[in-house]
Amino acid sequence: MATTAISAETSARPAAWPRVLLLIGRVALGLVFVVAAYTKLHFNGAWHFSDYYFFFGMAINSYNLLPFWAVELMGRILPWFEVALGFFLISGVALRWVGIVASLLLLAFIGGMVHAYILGLEIVCGCFGNSEKLGPLTLLRDGSLLVLALAVTIGAFLVKKREKRVRAVLSAREETVSS
Repeated sequence: MATTAISAETSARPAAWPRVLLLIGRVALGLVFVVAAYTKLHFNGAWHFSDYYFFFGMAINSYNLLPFWAVELMGRILPWFEVALGFFLISGVALRWVGIVASLLLLAFIGGMVHAYILGLEIVCGCFGNSEKLGPLTLLRDGSLLVLALAVTIGAFLVKKREKRVRAVLSAREETVSS
């Protein structure tokens, strides 16, 4: 029976594929958030910086979940929050925590969408502007995005854990060599 020996140098080096998958996932998710914000701020061939919140607020209000003051606040803040979230995901800054925020935001979106769908409300989703009706495909798409966000979050935590372990192994090696 043959056994293969794995050198200490190989085992301490982290595999590249988890980081590559994490990069692809976080960039894809970040781009989705940036595009979603773009469609809320730019529609009918023009930028709507002064009135976007009115149109997006109508989509939020159609869910019948929030009081008017919260609808207006969400209408004003959410597109800019999506831009920031998208850029943080793309850049990889604080990825573990940004992944958690993205997952929770998508979970809230899906909760509202499922609520409206169960009630039989025929409304505009508001996810990518004001032109998409809420239906099974929007639920499937947002559910898939939630799975991606959870995968990015879990991947970010696992990669960080692996990096700490590798640093500890390398540090122990250095101490052994120097003594």
